[in-house]
Amino acid sequence: MAAGVVGGAFLSASLQVTFDRLASRDILNYFHGRKLKDEMLKKLGIALNSINQVLEDAEERQYRSPNVMKWLDELKEAIYEAELLFDEVATEALRLKLEAQFQPATSKVRGFLTAFINPFDKEIASRVKEVLENIKYLAEQTDMLGLRKGTCAGHEVGSSWKLSNRLPTTSLVDESSICGREGDKEKIIKILVSDNVTCNQVPIISIVGLGGIGKTTLAQLVYNDQKILDQFDLKAWVYVSQDFDVVAVTKAILKALGSLSEEERDLNLLQIELKQRLMGKKFLLVLDDVWNENYSSWEALQIPFIFGSSGSRILVTTRTKKVASVMNSSQLLHLKPLEKEYSWKLFANFAFHDKDTRKYPNLVSVGSKIVEKCGGLPLAIRTLGNILRAKFSHYEWVKILESDIWHLPENDSSINPALRLSYHNLPSYLKRCFAYSSIFPKGYEFDSDQLIKLWMAEGFLSCCQISKSEEELGSEFFNELVARSFFQQSRRHGSRFTMHDLLNDLAKSVSGDFCLQIEGNLVQDIPNRTLHISCAHKFNLDIFLEHICKCNRLRCLMALESCEFGRGDLMNSNAQRVLFSRIKYLCVLSFNNCLLTELVDEISNLKLLRYLDLSNTKIKKLPDSICMLHNLQTLLLEWCYHLTELPLDFHKLVNLRHLDVRMSGINKMPKHIGGLIHLKTLTCFYISKLSGFDIKELGNLNHLQGTLSVLKLENVTDPADAMEANMNDKKHLEELVLNWGDKFGRCNENEDSITERHVLEALQPNGNLKRLTVLRYDGTSFPSWFGGSHLPNLTSISLTKSKFCFMLPPFGKLPSLKELSISCFYSVEVIGPEFYGKDSSNTPFKSLEILKFEEMSAWKEWCSFEGEGLSCLKELSIKRCPWLRRALPQHLPCLQKLEICECQHLEDSLPEAAGIHELVLRGCEKFLLKDLSSSLKKATICGTRVIESSLEQILLLNAFLEELKLHDFDGPNLKLSSLDMHRQDSLSTLTITSWYSSSLPFALDMFANLHSLHFYDCPQLESFPEGGLPSSLCKLEIEDCPKLVASREEWGLFKLHSLKELRISDDFENVESFPEEGLLPPTLSDLYLIGCSKLTTTKFSPPQISQILLYSNMPSS
Repeated sequence: MAAGVVGGAFLSASLQVTFDRLASRDILNYFHGRKLKDEMLKKLGIALNSINQVLEDAEERQYRSPNVMKWLDELKEAIYEAELLFDEVATEALRLKLEAQFQPATSKVRGFLTAFINPFDKEIASRVKEVLENIKYLAEQTDMLGLRKGTCAGHEVGSSWKLSNRLPTTSLVDESSICGREGDKEKIIKILVSDNVTCNQVPIISIVGLGGIGKTTLAQLVYNDQKILDQFDLKAWVYVSQDFDVVAVTKAILKALGSLSEEERDLNLLQIELKQRLMGKKFLLVLDDVWNENYSSWEALQIPFIFGSSGSRILVTTRTKKVASVMNSSQLLHLKPLEKEYSWKLFANFAFHDKDTRKYPNLVSVGSKIVEKCGGLPLAIRTLGNILRAKFSHYEWVKILESDIWHLPENDSSINPALRLSYHNLPSYLKRCFAYSSIFPKGYEFDSDQLIKLWMAEGFLSCCQISKSEEELGSEFFNELVARSFFQQSRRHGSRFTMHDLLNDLAKSVSGDFCLQIEGNLVQDIPNRTLHISCAHKFNLDIFLEHICKCNRLRCLMALESCEFGRGDLMNSNAQRVLFSRIKYLCVLSFNNCLLTELVDEISNLKLLRYLDLSNTKIKKLPDSICMLHNLQTLLLEWCYHLTELPLDFHKLVNLRHLDVRMSGINKMPKHIGGLIHLKTLTCFYISKLSGFDIKELGNLNHLQGTLSVLKLENVTDPADAMEANMNDKKHLEELVLNWGDKFGRCNENEDSITERHVLEALQPNGNLKRLTVLRYDGTSFPSWFGGSHLPNLTSISLTKSKFCFMLPPFGKLPSLKELSISCFYSVEVIGPEFYGKDSSNTPFKSLEILKFEEMSAWKEWCSFEGEGLSCLKELSIKRCPWLRRALPQHLPCLQKLEICECQHLEDSLPEAAGIHELVLRGCEKFLLKDLSSSLKKATICGTRVIESSLEQILLLNAFLEELKLHDFDGPNLKLSSLDMHRQDSLSTLTITSWYSSSLPFALDMFANLHSLHFYDCPQLESFPEGGLPSSLCKLEIEDCPKLVASREEWGLFKLHSLKELRISDDFENVESFPEEGLLPPTLSDLYLIGCSKLTTTKFSPPQISQILLYSNMPSS
């Protein structure tokens, strides 16, 4: 079944698009203007409508009738021909319209005359006739095939698409709905935390089971369990899938650990990097969905794993026992199907939602039989449950139960019947969208916005009968597919989505040859009928072109992130010319992250192109001919840092809706960009003083949404121009960045300051705005719209760099404000009642959670507010405000983190906050710590006086302190005698940096559960205090502490039977060999000696040490 099960997969939706095109004004006007017969179009509409009425029956019968399947296959090709024809007609109509609009008057007469001899018109009538004959032939076959008319998935001509009547959906995954895996979860956790190890290799635990049985879900439950979080130093989750590439998997592991060097490609260097990352660490690595049965590949991958600490584990999910055997798994868990009780519970949770099942006895009876057919497969149960959700018609449930799809022979399809049924019962408009997602490889993570733009480019969202925008329609379609479990949220990146492997297989099956993923190192033969192609991995460019150019009707060519073609440029000039001359019907072209330095003029051959992604390429210039792509909707140029400008005639891209130039080299806008009135995404707008490039160009762009950064505002000298930007009319914007840029060479700063104040006043945004950033604004004050009722939905404000502003706006009036950051305001001396909104009767800052001030060099006083302001504040940070004296707000009941740094004159005391968990004090000697909270978990104390005045109090009052950092002490030896008999049981990490005293102020053995101890740059410290090191210590790190290292034989390390890792960075002056006899404990597994240039040899290596890493040129013996 090479073509796959196409069926009514998305034919009903395709027909609806064709119906809409037939009824569109542009198409009708084009045909009428050329006196082509309306009768021909009417006949085409009638033929399509008659086919539409039997599609549902054909889709059901295709599984048992090869003739019906073949008919559906031929129908799909015919529909695509019709779509292509009308796309070309619409494009030609648009071209003529724009030609008339942009041509000089002297050329219009010539254009009028040439219209009579347009070669396109000569062929259009014959093509319409050919399409009509094909459709009529297929319509006549319906009787011969015995196809019945019914309640079709499509609609009559002229009817509108109707979204299913569903509750609003969310993309969040509810783990509480997982049933019947508690015992399996506990069994795996017990194995992972067990100390029972019988070999030197890292133990591997494999979860084996059928696809869709819940292996990944079970692994996720284990991975996120608190016992696992407490057990391991490092965790990494890597999705492997069928293509087991050692380099790619190694990169993925490093990336998951947050330490991948982007330029690193060599396996040797990658493995060295991974070895260093894992060195001495107890890690858990999850390898999800492994298919590799080649022992050599696995052997090559696992080499760095042995350098991890004892207790490290690898958890694998796989469908076959052979894979587990090849990986030498120490434990296997065969995951069984869900038991009947849990299967029903899972199904009912989705199908009935929060309804009482006792009220629907007939549905329960049918539903239990449906669940039985799912064979305990959670994915199938959940997907079918979602399909039947909110459907309480007995007929709908029986229709699912008695479907012929359950009886499809196994050798005819590897797709689970329950999943195929779930697809079969999707609304027609979702089938086409879901099937298209088969262009993504298994495990590929995609953005919802990305997929919606692709759907839009392919014409899946075109419907002239619906008032919503295509983006809104696409968002609803996407959310429906998420709600029905066809898409799921990525575990690693919450903003991205993926498909389960079985659903990816289903998408491939229903799309057949029309959608194709090219994976591996070879380009296979590509069927001529293929319309959508995605590419991954590395290909020979010549071979690729040879195969790809056979698909002359190709609509989508998408290079995925890992795609490479040969060496050098992805597509050199000649290759591009070949491609663009042979593949003229592309709607989607993506070269994202490919080696591309130029785009040739022949790109203009792609008249139907709607989506062009050149992001992350080294392209230097866009050809002028790109402006002839009048259908272009999406142009993505993110991270094209060599690209500095856009073509002169850019304004001719009249259908452009999304332009992303973030992090590119572009620093000016093309002329008259304001004419692109359909723009919804414009990430950056650079202002020039020249007409046609100025801020007034924003005036008509009122459909903008998402984030807009307006840069070079210093070029706006007339506030009236700013007013014409009509920012208040842009009601779909969520985030606005206003940036004045650098102002070198200004003559009259006072006058400019007044101008900037008026300009900012004129840029008042719409009240729907959620986030606002203002940079380098030099007005003396802020306009009135910054406070009060003007911005009721604003949640975040960031103000950075202002030389002249002396008074802050009444931010306290903003009812939704959650985060406020103010930095580098050099003229603000007092923050007074106006900051809270003194004229307001409402509680100020009633939603604020985070408040940050930084580099306020003139700030002296913070006037307190009498009342309940800042009652929700969780984090307060004040940094580098050297003249601030008083007075911090004193009643902060929700405060959890307080950070005060380099505020030398601050004489205030700690706010009343019983719940402070984290305290950072640096360079604020006069700050008082009275009424200190006893709930501190983390404390960072910096500076001699701060340590002298606060350390004793912190240790005595905080029984739950877990982490303590002491920095920059240069006073006389400090002795805190009150701590002599004190015991601190909760502290696990102690870090001491830049300690210039010869001793510590407390005994270390008072910290009974200290796990990690770090000393950096303590040149005067001679020895550890009396009592030595705590017996609980697991890790000791000492760097640039020469006197302390010299006394190492007095440390008593051999008594520390918990110590596993020792790191020393020192010259080892007058020391020829290390370590001395009896210095190290028998439990030590990892020893790091760094910068040991004077050390000549290691004469003794304890047999229990698995790692000795020497960062020097010394030999080891």
